[in-house]
Order: sequence, then C-alpha cells, then structure tokens
Amino acid sequence: MYYRLIADGGALLDEGGGTAEMAGGALVVTPEHGTLLRVAPGDIVELQEPQPYVVMLTLADGARLELSRLGVMRTQLLAELSEARVADTERVLLLDGVGTPEVFNAVVDGVEAELRLYDDALVSVPGAGLADKYPYPFIKGVTTDASGYTISLDVPGRPPVTIGRLARRTTEFLDLLRARTAAASGRTAHFLAALLPGLGPVALRSVAGLLRDGLAAPRAGLESVEPTVFPALLEAACLPDRAAGAQHLLGLGQTWLGFKQTVSVQRAGSGAGPWRDSAKPIVLDHDARAGSFASGAAGMFAAGMMSGFDGPFDSFGPALAYGMLGGFQSSYAGGPHLPRDVFQHQPVTPAHTDYAALDTAAVLAFLLVLTPSGHLVYEVLNEADHATYVFSCRDADQLAQLNRALDLVGFRVEGIYADATSAGSQYRKAAERLPALRVLRERFQSRVVHTEGWRTRLPR
Repeated sequence: MYYRLIADGGALLDEGGGTAEMAGGALVVTPEHGTLLRVAPGDIVELQEPQPYVVMLTLADGARLELSRLGVMRTQLLAELSEARVADTERVLLLDGVGTPEVFNAVVDGVEAELRLYDDALVSVPGAGLADKYPYPFIKGVTTDASGYTISLDVPGRPPVTIGRLARRTTEFLDLLRARTAAASGRTAHFLAALLPGLGPVALRSVAGLLRDGLAAPRAGLESVEPTVFPALLEAACLPDRAAGAQHLLGLGQTWLGFKQTVSVQRAGSGAGPWRDSAKPIVLDHDARAGSFASGAAGMFAAGMMSGFDGPFDSFGPALAYGMLGGFQSSYAGGPHLPRDVFQHQPVTPAHTDYAALDTAAVLAFLLVLTPSGHLVYEVLNEADHATYVFSCRDADQLAQLNRALDLVGFRVEGIYADATSAGSQYRKAAERLPALRVLRERFQSRVVHTEGWRTRLPR
C-alpha cells in the first residue's frame, strides 16, 4: 500500500509505503518508516475514489489521505470503512435514533448516502458532507414524481429533501417510512390513552395530533380540547418531588408540554421453523427403497398378514392395524416403518409493539416555559436528577427551533453545557459539525440544579 497525507492548504505532509487496516474501530495506516496515523471513521467527511484503485479520504480538519496500491484488500477495506464511518458519525454527532434501523442505499440531494430508518426518525449519512436527521413529526409530507422513483420530503425550515436511486427498493422504502411514521403516531396515541383514560376517542385524537413524539404542545391548545387535559397529563407524568417545581414554572410564562420516547418498545418475532407434533401420529409413508413393506420374506409375510385383516375403515383398516403393531412390524417387516413427520403451524410470536412497556419510564416528559424576559426554561418532569436549562428565546418561532434542536440531539443535554473547546472533550466534534447542537450552545444561558435557592435562580 502507498499513502499520501495532504494538509488542508495542499501541502504534502507525508508519503510512502506501509500497511492500512481497520483496527480497534479506526483506520490505521502504519508507514514503513515514520509515525502511525489513526483515523476515526467519524472524522471522515468524504470517502471517494477519484481514480481507479485510488481511495481518497477527506477529513474533518480539512486534510486528505490518499491510499493506493491496496491490491485485493481494497474492496474489503472500503466496505469496512464505509460501515464504520456511518456508525461512528451517528455516535459522534448524537444523531442515532431509537430502536434498530432499517438500512437503504440511495442518493440524497444529489449525493450518495446511507439512509437509516429508526423507530422515531430518518437519518441520512452521505458519502460527502454532513449527516442529517429528520424526526418523523417534523416531516410534513412525502411525495413522489411522475416516475414514482424520486421521493421528496417536506421538512419545514429547509428546502425539500430529494431521495432517489433506490431502484427496486423504492416501494419498500416508501412503505416502511410511512409505516414507521404511522407507528410512531400510534405509540403516542396509546401512551396518551393510558394517561387520559377518561378522554373520548375524538378528543384523544386531537390531543395526540398536538403531542407528537418529541414535539411540545402549548398548554392553551391542550386545554382547548378539554380543560382538564393539561393538568391531568402534568399530574400523570410528573414525579412527586418535581410537582411543586412544575407548578412554580407554570407561573413564569407561556407553557408547552411534550413527550419523547427514548426506549424502543418494538419487539422482534420469535419462533424458528414449523412445529413438529410430539404425539407422532401414525402416517404410513411410501419408502422409496421397497414400497410399503420391507423386501424379502419378512416383507412378503407382512403383506400377507395385512391381506387377511378384516376390520373397519375400508382399505385403511389394515394399514391402521398394522401400524399399531410396532414391535411385530419391527420383527417381521424389516425394521420399524417410521411415520412421516407431520408439520403444523408452530405457535410463533410475530414482530409487534409492546404497548405495556410504553410508560413514563420509556418516555421523557418535559415542560418548555417562555418567560416575558425573553428566556426559555426547559424542565424534565420524570427524571429526579435532571437540572433545569435556560436558553435565550424571544418568541414561539424560536421556541419551535429550540424544541426541534433538542429532538435532533435526542434530548441529550450534556453536550449543551459541557466544555467543547478542549481536545479532551467528547462533544467538541459534535459542537463544531452539528448545527442543532451549535444553536443550543449559542442560546444556552444557565443550568440550574434542583437545590436550595432553585426558584430564585430562574428567569422571570
């Protein structure tokens, strides 16, 4: 293998012979002479082949790594590197969703990409450029062109997302996208029905439409459906030791309530193959070696025995009686005539949604409060050790933007306040490359821990 390491400005940093391999979850280039180079897959922003048998990696810091003369290992290295890059990019940029994704290869906005359909969101990791995430509640529409092979996603706040070159998997992708979007809405409805057992179907439908997964709904909108909806949801979702604090927050300004599923409740099917009846019913088979009876004198004797049998069930009577004589058959008919396996439907558990597991332990409940002073207070209601977060926010439009940003990072708040300037920070790369996290960090004001004086440190 021959490598060339080129700086962001175009200067050649190093070149020479060596080896390249995937080791410890990273691409490791070991020169014949010199210092080893380790590249984390998440640091690769573009992976391409500019010439035949030449692999070019563009790195997050602008440098480029060119690999050639890879020989027979080129295909395997590319496959391993591509797979590791997708997984590591999702992890580093906090873009992974809930559950196990279904994977598709496509072209997204003109760039080859891997699409990953999770329980709650669609994630796109392109071969070149930044990965993106589209939570289902934020996809307003899905359409196709006249051919049916080009898909367009209507996502507010950005141009339509165009997906193509799914080829024969186009229909499969569309069906699965719609099915998972519908399933997410269904889980929300079932969860809310458990919290609001006294609400009728039509009113519940309206509430579920407002409280889509991860999307906060205004208190006024919920109470317009039924005045008791908001207080009932707040009481059901709030931990007892958070109830007094939640009531205090309600007096600080306009209030939104939201729920976000954080644990998958989709269960894989169980059961392997057809079920065999343990009772072993007697079914005489046709032995290809010698018809129904063994060859030779023993077979002739057995045939004679059956010909002299007089019993019920017409011609099946002799066969039934003879089949009951297992030991006799073994002695005179050339060995036991084993009954053919009878296959019946095995009790199989199909893939399903475990609605019983969809409770407040699997769902994050939160409040958003917009204060007159231009602040947004984010409070989690069902986690005892979760602090209160304050952001600058002037109106409902900015609140919606912050709500979506929180959803895009999976409501993982440590990356918002943790140091992202040090080389030792695990959030540095995400803060530099993920727009949603940058928005949250730019507008972050304070983190208020639930200790004595908590109320006095909140904005008004």
